[in-house]
Amino acid sequence: MTQLERLLELLSDEGIWRMTSLSEAGVSTRTVRHAVLAGVVERVSRGVYRRSGAQHVAGIHLAEALVRVPQGVICLHSAAAEHGLGDETSTRTWVAIPHAATPSVVEWPPIRYVRWRGTLPFEVGVDTTTISGVEVRMTNPARTVIDMMRMSATVGEDRAMECLRDYYGSGRAMGDLLAISEALGLRKKLAPMLRMTAVVARAS
Repeated sequence: MTQLERLLELLSDEGIWRMTSLSEAGVSTRTVRHAVLAGVVERVSRGVYRRSGAQHVAGIHLAEALVRVPQGVICLHSAAAEHGLGDETSTRTWVAIPHAATPSVVEWPPIRYVRWRGTLPFEVGVDTTTISGVEVRMTNPARTVIDMMRMSATVGEDRAMECLRDYYGSGRAMGDLLAISEALGLRKKLAPMLRMTAVVARAS
């Protein structure tokens, strides 16, 4: 099997591949470069490739971001949009990274980095799924609402409250919000606002 045949075999799953992974599989950068010039392979961003004409996959932009930032977590505006919380969408993919991490330079999609301290924020209320062969970690609906509220100065207070109202309007449980705020040490700060909003949402 030639390197080109091996490359096309690897990309046949329509996943996204980093050049480092292709190299480990025995494919040289020269072979990839020629395949791109021939139009059979698409360069997603620097060092990231997929098969040309690959079928569009929902959430592909999230995978395109995290394939270059494997320690990251999709959060805030991007997570809210994926969970149907609010009507706004962001032109950037919001990704949380460890506070001391060096942000990766990603050509596409444009990324808005936020920094979280410690390991707990990367574990509580964070779900994992696989999109186009990339492991994508993202805050779940309840954790997303809590993050929007605690970081309202960054995302906008109106946007945070919109997400909270939509969360209640969808019938999701307040208990999940309280549990996550407790785990993050925010229950005392956020519980009164959560309860007040729940009462208003049920009355409207």
